[in-house]
Amino acid sequence: MGVFSFICVDFQKEFTSPAGAFYRNRPMTGFLKKTLFPHFLRKKIKVAEIRAAYRKPRFGDKTPHCVPGTKGFISELPEELRKSVWVKAMNSPVWTRKNAGKNKPTSQPYASDKKFTAWLKKNIRKDCILFGLTLDRCILCAAQELYFRGYRVKILKEACDTFSGSQKEKEILFRLPTVTNWAEPIPWRHLKKCI
Repeated sequence: MGVFSFICVDFQKEFTSPAGAFYRNRPMTGFLKKTLFPHFLRKKIKVAEIRAAYRKPRFGDKTPHCVPGTKGFISELPEELRKSVWVKAMNSPVWTRKNAGKNKPTSQPYASDKKFTAWLKKNIRKDCILFGLTLDRCILCAAQELYFRGYRVKILKEACDTFSGSQKEKEILFRLPTVTNWAEPIPWRHLKKCI
């Protein structure tokens, strides 16, 4: 239990609710709610969270999503599991903004390596396990940023999905250097023996 830190990425209603702009029918949602979260609650395991806030102003995207104060920003991680929250403004968690996560005036996103690294040092052990959404975007970016800082990163296979929700695409990614250069895939049957 104390060996790993767990990080939940973008498990928010914008991705998980049928009304959300990024919603797809993804099997990992059921796994988290019916298997992983109940296990964490029984074992009293706390989870750090990286949450998206893709509001305006923001480079590239024309439409705001996961806006603080809206349903899309709401996390599906149970409050009693939450250890701490980092709010990002782009796919990479290094990018944040003024008043990140607050329904207040904000700035353009900016890279803040110093603040993100300080959050990691305070909340994350060197051995960490990522889960959430999406494997091909935000989990991948988080895995890279952690790897660059010397963390030993694993991704819980059943607890993430691609943006498309395609299980075939997910299995292919878990075999490619696109993911395996930065993180080791771990199945639930192996992880649950360790926690």
